[in-house]
Amino acid sequence: MHSHSWLNLIMFVTVIALAAFLYIKPSLQEEVPYKISSLSAETVQYIRITRQDALIELSRSDNRWQMRKPMQGRVNGIKVERILEILSATSQYLLSPVNLSRYGLASPVLELQVDQELFSFGDLAPITGEQYLATKQQVFLISPRYAATLPVLPTDLLDSRVFSEDEIPVEFELAHIHLKHGEHWQVNSQHEEHTLSQDELNQWVQNWQLVHATYLTLDSGKADTDGEEISIMLRDGRKIKLSAEQNESELILLREDEGIRYHFPSSIGKRLLDPFSIHKEQAVFAE
Repeated sequence: MHSHSWLNLIMFVTVIALAAFLYIKPSLQEEVPYKISSLSAETVQYIRITRQDALIELSRSDNRWQMRKPMQGRVNGIKVERILEILSATSQYLLSPVNLSRYGLASPVLELQVDQELFSFGDLAPITGEQYLATKQQVFLISPRYAATLPVLPTDLLDSRVFSEDEIPVEFELAHIHLKHGEHWQVNSQHEEHTLSQDELNQWVQNWQLVHATYLTLDSGKADTDGEEISIMLRDGRKIKLSAEQNESELILLREDEGIRYHFPSSIGKRLLDPFSIHKEQAVFAE
């Protein structure tokens, strides 16, 4: 066969192949992922997490999340946002909801209820490493990261700051120091030779408002006779009582109205309990 004939044959085969590809192309396109939920995170008002026999319930009020069970407490909003990311999750696989035991979904040990939608978490698929999820009488495969956002303990969800954003301190009564805010901060202490500027006092108060505890524990209910009592008046007239326990490794602040203990490293604890610590640290550094 002449080279010209070969060229014509190659061009003919190429045209046929291109036409066939264009014809079957729609069937080769990736399938549209399945949407797990129709809810919007912005409108959710209720969350319930069940892990075996443990139960956590959250509700939203005035756009802020509060824990209702097993205790009352302020909730970290960012952690709730991570939980609600499941509402925008998609899956490439929609499986038959028959024989749920093979997916670990016959008696799921972990369930998440968001408003009226229930999500049950099962085993990991051996090939893809994704997790079986049952919801609305359907079974999907999703990333295991969504289950990882669900807390094991109630304290894992609580706000690790001593004060909420709307709790503004205007007066501190500690063992040896009294601070009160009028037109500006006034300090009464008979044990300090240094004076503090308004900037330094404002910074100290902001530390109380912004610092995050390393971890939280619940009050054991046992009477504490060694803790230092701290009374803090808020702008809205409420008074917060704290009990402070300090050792070489940490400061523990018990907020009595919440029944929660906030644990801080000792270095942070010293600064919280003593606004003059900045001058003491500078003196030690100078030596």
